Amino acid sequence: MHGQSKLKAEILSEEEIKLRAEKGQQILDSLDYFFKVRKNQVNQPEDQLAFSELMAKLCPEIATIYNYRREVLQTKFDHLGGLLSESKSIDIYKQLVKLIQSEFMLIAILLKQHPKSYTLWTHRQWMVLRSQEIDQLISSINQENQFKLIEAIKQEYELCSKMLDRDERNFHVWNYRNWLSSISAFGKEDEFTKKKIEQNFSNFSAYHFRSKYFMKNYNQSENIIERIKTEQILGLLPLPFERLKQETELIQQAIYIQPKEHGVYLYHRWLVGVVQPFGVTKIEKVQNNSIQLQFNRPITNVENSFEIFNQENVLKIINIKVEGIRVIISFEEQQITNLKIKIHNQIYENQSKETIISEDESSKFMVPSEIDLTINNDGFTYTNTIQQEFKNAINEIHKYLDENIDFIKQVIEEERENRFPYIQVLYLLQFKLRTQKLIDESKTNAIIKEALQHCEQLKKIQNDHQAQFLYEFWSQF
Repeated sequence: MHGQSKLKAEILSEEEIKLRAEKGQQILDSLDYFFKVRKNQVNQPEDQLAFSELMAKLCPEIATIYNYRREVLQTKFDHLGGLLSESKSIDIYKQLVKLIQSEFMLIAILLKQHPKSYTLWTHRQWMVLRSQEIDQLISSINQENQFKLIEAIKQEYELCSKMLDRDERNFHVWNYRNWLSSISAFGKEDEFTKKKIEQNFSNFSAYHFRSKYFMKNYNQSENIIERIKTEQILGLLPLPFERLKQETELIQQAIYIQPKEHGVYLYHRWLVGVVQPFGVTKIEKVQNNSIQLQFNRPITNVENSFEIFNQENVLKIINIKVEGIRVIISFEEQQITNLKIKIHNQIYENQSKETIISEDESSKFMVPSEIDLTINNDGFTYTNTIQQEFKNAINEIHKYLDENIDFIKQVIEEERENRFPYIQVLYLLQFKLRTQKLIDESKTNAIIKEALQHCEQLKKIQNDHQAQFLYEFWSQF
């Protein structure tokens, strides 16, 4: 599994079983004594650090042991830090550094034996934060540069690299590295993840971490505001379009090299889906106290996206309910004649630093528009006007989708018995369908027809549950 050999189950002799049972009882007795120490039911050991180190080596997964050890360490850090601040003594500085380094070394030794221990990685995070605090103290008293900073984070990146060389899919290490990159800028994550992917195109963890880094690095709110100010049309997209294209070229090369690797298609699909816009495609229902809108795709977080006017009078919105692609807006009840609904993009219109794009959801590219609705004897009529610059941005996205669909079709030509490109093109066509609804809904039938043809081809290659799911999805249209 993941390149790691499965160990055969051990066949133990009676003597070995007896020895293990005795060791297990020793551990239970030690834990019983430790919890008495923790609750101050017995006297504290003379050397609390040595005692907690012994317990950590014996039971590396018990979180209470590390809580106890952190309390002891924090007391020592505070004491030595206070002495260093007052005396600026080299000897005190050396004691403090030795204490920090020995703790990092202990955790490294334990991680080598237990590389997937939640408690160990949490304890190491705590140590990194404490070492940063001590670095701040050292900087504040280091007028003559007599003290060298600890700079623990640099060594942490090296540790992650070594551990991922041993097991490239250890998600504990990836999560820890992701955390490091959130508090520092030493990691060169673009280069690192690219290297890991090139070493093994099946490394799903590397793709996942790269996607996190990609959005976090290019999705800072100040960057978005600056793009809106300076890049005009493409600045309306939720990340730099040229950077997106560069990343797309990289993953397309990976697909060409390894067309049968599932991971490269998943990352490509995520990447193309990043710039999928949200926009209203239809008014489904109008009442004297509510209106129901239909979007081109399922949507969330729209609480501050609407304004409603009845004959130029602002209506107070009471509630907004989201049900997949439908949004039901309730307002104060009154006789409706002419409604104007304004749909806002908070970032673009207000230059808000509260970004509507998150790491968890790839895109919140809301297309602002104005809907003018008139009530008549036959029901209602409406027009939906999208700002020209957003129309241009949507067309750019549509063009980008076509380029990627054409690329996958080329892969299909060379890999006719490979199910992955067929599945991929069906998902990309779904993205195109959503965007086409915002441009010209009358042309969506051609996309549906093409998708159903690909579904038939996929079923001939491998008629499994996924092929059936995609066929049923496209058949509903």
